[in-house]
Amino acid sequence: MNLDNQVRMNEIKITLQENEANALLQIIDIAVKAQGLQIAEAGSFLATKIQEQAKYQLPQAEAEAEVEAPTEEE
Repeated sequence: MNLDNQVRMNEIKITLQENEANALLQIIDIAVKAQGLQIAEAGSFLATKIQEQAKYQLPQAEAEAEVEAPTEEE
């Protein structure tokens, strides 16, 4: 079978503000709680994808500040 004849999924890109991404994660969480296992896999997949992109794209200033903060021993 030729792979070129298979159905291809089109990629859709969107841009979200941090608060919009958080709201979307809350909506996914509510949907999973309401529907349970029926949508848990899809909800988990989408939530993970959003969280990974947020972690990758958001500034790391706060995380770096915590790591670089001097300890009491220094």
